[in-house]
Amino acid sequence: MRTKLLVSILLFLFSLSAYAQYNRRQRIQPRGPVAPQKQRLPEIDVEKAVGMTFYNTEKVIKKIGLKKSMEAFDVVTSIFGRFNKELNQVKRINSFLFYEGKTKIEFARQESFKTKDYSVIQKATKEVTSTFEPIIEVVEEKEKNLDLELEKVLSSKQFKKWIKYKMSVKKK
Repeated sequence: MRTKLLVSILLFLFSLSAYAQYNRRQRIQPRGPVAPQKQRLPEIDVEKAVGMTFYNTEKVIKKIGLKKSMEAFDVVTSIFGRFNKELNQVKRINSFLFYEGKTKIEFARQESFKTKDYSVIQKATKEVTSTFEPIIEVVEEKEKNLDLELEKVLSSKQFKKWIKYKMSVKKK
């Protein structure tokens, strides 16, 4: 008798629980109209557009397999220190051009987003690209000089690793 009562109570509680869960899933919550979120435009990185890449010396040394005990370690460290310093100087000298180009492109993006006329962006991009051409040439020249200096100091295997690492950093 007691077992029948216990079984029937458990069966009742189990079916009540299952019914409650089923109803909770079936319930549709009324939602108001969803306001469209304002679409954010991606941030413009002028340094990346120009091709400026500042290398973390410790990471580079680790990637190319240089050890502190090697005689090339100090030379490579000084080469990267000098390279980063030169790029910082180029960045500092052209900071006004970078700011001007960034604001010009941002304004063109906002304008084209409002009017749905994308020729504004194309026009602004051409103008900014033409103002950045001399800076791009300077940065490329500094990169070539860096490669030449490293080629003299590193072994061929280490230099290949350097080129591979440089390409992976540039892709980012």
